[in-house]
Amino acid sequence: MTAIRKVLSTRKGTLALAGAAALVAAGVLMLFLNSYKQTLDKNAEPVTVLVARDALPKGSSGDLIAKKGLFEATGLKREQLEEGALTDPASMQGKVTTHDIVPGQQLTTADFAKPTDPVMSKLAAGDRAITIPIDSAHGMIGNVKAGDHVDVLAGFQVQPDGSGRPRPVLRTLLQDVEVLKAPDGGKQQQTMGAGQTQNVVLRVPEKASTELAFSSDNGKLWIVLRPQAGADQNPPSLVTLDRLLLGMPPIPVDRFLSKKRGLISKIYQGDV
Repeated sequence: MTAIRKVLSTRKGTLALAGAAALVAAGVLMLFLNSYKQTLDKNAEPVTVLVARDALPKGSSGDLIAKKGLFEATGLKREQLEEGALTDPASMQGKVTTHDIVPGQQLTTADFAKPTDPVMSKLAAGDRAITIPIDSAHGMIGNVKAGDHVDVLAGFQVQPDGSGRPRPVLRTLLQDVEVLKAPDGGKQQQTMGAGQTQNVVLRVPEKASTELAFSSDNGKLWIVLRPQAGADQNPPSLVTLDRLLLGMPPIPVDRFLSKKRGLISKIYQGDV
């Protein structure tokens, strides 16, 4: 006590003692806050983040990853989170992976970027992007835009056996097809001639891509715009002049092909 009285008897001593007491108090406060933080972290609920379920090669579509559920929602502690960890699948849409991703890897903002070609981000495993040249009237150039859904009609001139001249036939080739790219019309459309074509890019199933390419080269294509939502859809039907005007059945294609099957078989067998 005598030593303390001596210290407190001077101004410097009083200030030194007060400073020491402040340091002790600060230390006690830091210990308390650290213990409190550890308690909060221990009791805190895990954060749900997105983790790759399968291997994702570089350039994988974020839309495809989200649509097919190629990820798992996993709860992790905050200290386990990668910087920029994704919590919402919508944040992947319209983007592609910037590098290969392995199963179990957290998905982060750094793993995705806007593609240089927006078409790639729209393609699923069974999809193909195909460009069809089409004139402004048949392709609804200026009315159809990227993101719209359309039907594709194909017209041909068919000449069955015994017919003196070809007959026009029209059929619905594809239904509910997404437009990936389309000209915006405008001045370019106004300066185009009637026979000139512009390119429309469609997202189609892999099998349909060959049928569409064949139809574009050997027939006439029409693009028909569908409503944004709630479009009615009937089974595709074959349209001929006889059916349109007289209600008669369409050209008997099966009977026409039956006469050719023998020849086709010989061709494949190498007899011709």
